[in-house]
Amino acid sequence: MGFRDDTETEKTDANSLPTALPIPDLGLLNPLLQDRDVTEIMVNDLRNIAIEKRGQIVVTPVRFKSIDELNRIVRILLEPSGKAITPEFPLAITTLPDGSRVHIAAPPITEFGPCITIRRFPRRYSLEQFVQVQSLDARMAFFLSACVIGKQNILISGGTGTGKTTLLNALISLIPPHERVITIEDTAEIPLILPNQVKMMAKLKGLGSEAITPRELVHNALRMRPDRIIVGECRGPEALDMIQAMNTGHQGSMTTIHANTPRDALFRLETLMLSSGLDLPLSAVRRQIASAVQLIVQIRRFNSGTRKVVSIQEITGLEQDTLLLQEVFSFESDKNGEIQSDQGVFKMNMSAKVIENLKAQGIKALP
Repeated sequence: MGFRDDTETEKTDANSLPTALPIPDLGLLNPLLQDRDVTEIMVNDLRNIAIEKRGQIVVTPVRFKSIDELNRIVRILLEPSGKAITPEFPLAITTLPDGSRVHIAAPPITEFGPCITIRRFPRRYSLEQFVQVQSLDARMAFFLSACVIGKQNILISGGTGTGKTTLLNALISLIPPHERVITIEDTAEIPLILPNQVKMMAKLKGLGSEAITPRELVHNALRMRPDRIIVGECRGPEALDMIQAMNTGHQGSMTTIHANTPRDALFRLETLMLSSGLDLPLSAVRRQIASAVQLIVQIRRFNSGTRKVVSIQEITGLEQDTLLLQEVFSFESDKNGEIQSDQGVFKMNMSAKVIENLKAQGIKALP
């Protein structure tokens, strides 16, 4: 088995997608956008501009000198989408041509002018490159690749900025190209990777138009003959529909969720499913999760800015309404306590149930 490397810029030909449009001239922000090590740009109105670079947040000396210049940048950012900031609608979300996510908050909900947050997404990583930067080891990469091929349903868990979507994109790239894949997102973070992939985006309520929610998109995706459904992030009642889709023949589906541990990820998933408005007992929700999700992949960002897959756990069943977890892989830090070191070792549990399931499919789960 080999790992696919998608980091090279794709050339346009008859069978490929057109290249992205150039990023517009954003004045003071241009040098920051050109620095590939900068993953977040935070314009704090006229006071300053902060950035995240190599996992560390730094307040730069760069600042806009006038509110007119800052407002001009806001208009440039919003122009392609046709959106506008007004006192009645002081919030807006859009994207740059390279896929970077832009959030704008303006007066009257901010005090000294517009605040702009640009989340930049790093170049696509293959699992092999995750190994190279020591975010996981070769055994874990081989195992995750086998799980994708073997159509295990995967929940990727982590805090903000831990790299959940980056890992999700690496796993999506391993899906066989003939499979029909529907991706569903609030904001564009998953690129068109596969030839039989459809991207669907939720839509906010606008003037004269109703919102289209991720839950509605999941409902519609089921009518589009998907082999797999990928939800960029479960953050609302669409979690119930996603789990039900996993239980009704859409094996190999994946999503991400905000949580600090695999157990917390399950608690959050339960809460989101119960927010669907259906009168479901907690025991029924847990039974659905137990039969739908095979793996939880936990990512953590350390104080150094390093990101690592710190745990891969499988759901082995349900006992007295408690979801049972078993760790397949773990990262053990050299220094435990309140401040953990990003130096340590990856360990494996050879008795994982999912490894036996993959063997039954004729898929080698370990190198």
